[in-house]
Amino acid sequence: MVVVNQVDNGVQPEGEEGKRYTADFTVVDSLDAADAINAVTRITADPVMDQLVVDNIEVNGKPAIETRVDYPTKVASTIFPSLPSSGTLKMGEIYSYGNGAVMVRQTHERTIYTPEQTPALFSFYRDNASAELAWMEGEKVEAGWKRTYGGKTYECLQAHQTQADWTPTATIGVLWKEVVIVVDIPVWVQPTGAHDAYQKGKVVWYPTLNSTKYESLIDANVWSPVAYAAGWRKL
Repeated sequence: MVVVNQVDNGVQPEGEEGKRYTADFTVVDSLDAADAINAVTRITADPVMDQLVVDNIEVNGKPAIETRVDYPTKVASTIFPSLPSSGTLKMGEIYSYGNGAVMVRQTHERTIYTPEQTPALFSFYRDNASAELAWMEGEKVEAGWKRTYGGKTYECLQAHQTQADWTPTATIGVLWKEVVIVVDIPVWVQPTGAHDAYQKGKVVWYPTLNSTKYESLIDANVWSPVAYAAGWRKL
């Protein structure tokens, strides 16, 4: 269960004590911060479905909680209290942290170590998770999302929760694929001076687009591959 928007209504009359504290609540089926954010979003974005989940009603022949709806606009992670620096953290609790939120995976005493340093204790959610971010352990990622790792960019092939031995390089072709950045190759044009001359290593099409590629072998190259063949290497 996930509880948000807790309110202390003050001391209530005798017989009404149970009304002192009120809150919105819903149900989540995993100890995952991303699933919890989605479930809290469901409270306001899809109240009918949320009530079906809370009441454990079947939808299309299966429990409503198993009907996954991914809401594109989610609640801000700031609705949760900030991660405390000390004290007991209980399994299932959610806290805002950094640019997102964390869910406690195991009850434990808060330590000096950050959640990133103790991924076995937390799962992570980042508000801009679908953007191109650095890969991290303990985050639930969806197919199509991109993460940078080791100086390269990778695209997720199937949804999963990241873990230490499932890095992009260790699961290439299974969970991730490298994103190859295609560099546009220009067509050779006559330089007008030193400021736009071709430098060593520059690749061009000549004489037209998609004809033949040439790589300049010298700096300050102002000649075409035909005019000075020694200055170019045909690829």
